[in-house]
Amino acid sequence: MADASVKGGFGVKPVVTVADKPAPSQLSEQVLTSGTGATVAKGDTLVANYTGQTWVPKGGKAKVFDSSFDRGKPAAFVIGAGAVIPGWDKTLVGKKLGSRVLLAIPPADGYGSQGQSQAGITGTDTLVFVVDLIATYRPDASAPGTAVSKLPSGLPKLTNVPAKAPAVTSTAGVKIGTKPTSTLLVSGSGAKIDPAKTLVLQVVQTDAATGKNTQSTWGKAPQTVEARNVLTVANVLNGRNIGSRALIVVPAIAAKPAAGGQQAQPASPAQLLLVDVVGQF
Repeated sequence: MADASVKGGFGVKPVVTVADKPAPSQLSEQVLTSGTGATVAKGDTLVANYTGQTWVPKGGKAKVFDSSFDRGKPAAFVIGAGAVIPGWDKTLVGKKLGSRVLLAIPPADGYGSQGQSQAGITGTDTLVFVVDLIATYRPDASAPGTAVSKLPSGLPKLTNVPAKAPAVTSTAGVKIGTKPTSTLLVSGSGAKIDPAKTLVLQVVQTDAATGKNTQSTWGKAPQTVEARNVLTVANVLNGRNIGSRALIVVPAIAAKPAAGGQQAQPASPAQLLLVDVVGQF
């Protein structure tokens, strides 16, 4: 991209210099570092670091409106499915992991004529992004492990094959306490779960009273959740490895009226969660 240059290599916060020239009228891209990893596919959950700024400086200097480098942690999002701005969907699908990509995105492929006021982006701003492609997870992402051979009583009946979507087949006789409980079903063989990272999870949710499956991420898109939040309710995963699967029994929660400036919370029934840890970043 002749009118924009980048200092810094893959994994390092970039410094972008844009020439004092009109912004490109069309979506433009340049691969600064060619990766050799897997190809990013439509519908993948992509993990990436990025910095975004406007082409035209604001107040005499580059207007950086967002940077995962500044937050110290990559972002994760579904790519190629309308979950991010069109310019990202159109350019990042098909790239290799390990690539650093420079993008110039006109309003039509960015935030449109309405802009994004919270970020200080107007409806005429062309955006410049540097994006590092770190990891990708398919909708049916899984990780290997070994099924626990002897499980305690009071659990639902399950299908529990490692690296395949599990299911609750009967909730008869399930013990539900007053606090969340967790049981290890599969012991993973990947890296140790890091409480400081974000976990990539496949989740199956079942209503404990009816046995009805109410939600599943398998075949759609895995969830990304801060590890410390998961380990709080699934303490059985502490010290375990990627590829582990846990059953979390969540008791019913009574409705709470609005109070002290907090919104009212509706009641929720007891739930069974089958959680597979398929990755982390």
